[in-house]
This record gives sequence, C-alpha cells and structure tokens, in this order.
Amino acid sequence: MTTQEKEQLALRLDRLGMRLEGDRLTRAAAIVRAHGANAEEISDMALLSICVEAYRHTEKEMLQIV
Repeated sequence: MTTQEKEQLALRLDRLGMRLEGDRLTRAAAIVRAHGANAEEISDMALLSICVEAYRHTEKEMLQIV
C-alpha cells in the first residue's frame, strides 16, 4: 500500500471516528490489502471490523472472519 493509499485509509477511518496511527494504521492497511481492495471499496462495517482487528493484534486475521 502506498503512502497516499495509507493516508486515504486514515482519512476514511477518521470519518468513521476511528483514528489509527503508526503500527495500528500499518496493520489495518495490511488487512485491507489482504482483501485485495482499497479503503473506499470496503463497507463501513468491514472497515470498522478491520480497525478492531488492528487494535487486537491477534494471530487470526480479520480476513478469515469477515
């Protein structure tokens, strides 16, 4: 994910009231990338679930859950 795509993800998350930075934003970006989509293509509910996963740092990726 490019820096610009990561910034777009951060803006989208901010609009949803979820402010991620640093490692958590990087983790959320990796999960979005695993979906094979960009942040604008993912539903709000899925994106919020990705935020939760980025906070949790579990071994099981959210991609397996969503």
